[in-house]
Amino acid sequence: MRLLQNESVELVHEDRRITLAGVVRDPKDPAGNALVERLAAPGGDDLRVLLAHKPDWALRLPEGGRIDLVVAGHTHGGQVRLPFVGPLITLTRVPREMAGGGLFTLCGSPLYVSRGVGCERGDAPRVRFNCPPEVTLLTLRTAGAVLAGP
Repeated sequence: MRLLQNESVELVHEDRRITLAGVVRDPKDPAGNALVERLAAPGGDDLRVLLAHKPDWALRLPEGGRIDLVVAGHTHGGQVRLPFVGPLITLTRVPREMAGGGLFTLCGSPLYVSRGVGCERGDAPRVRFNCPPEVTLLTLRTAGAVLAGP
């Protein structure tokens, strides 16, 4: 396993190039923002995936950029979710319904927010209510060809 901190790697699966980039936790980090700008630049036919701890990185994507998927966590789905209300605490600026977990479109790019398996430390309660933990397997497809997954 390799930790990607403001860096990217190119992978090849069958005949498809995949650019996988990872940014640090702070969405205001200049090096991370420079990487996102490069990753979002037009051109190329590679699949571009941004891995970010905080979903707030999706709010920093340039309009019309070329990032095909952002995968994030951080919110733990809100940990405590009330019916008809949703997550009580998300510790993010993305909309509450997105912070609760799942696949959405934000700033023109697909964003997947995982609820994960843990609990927030610090000021948030160390409890999960109506927010089951999850481990997700994402299968990426294009034009009928499987790019990743079993």
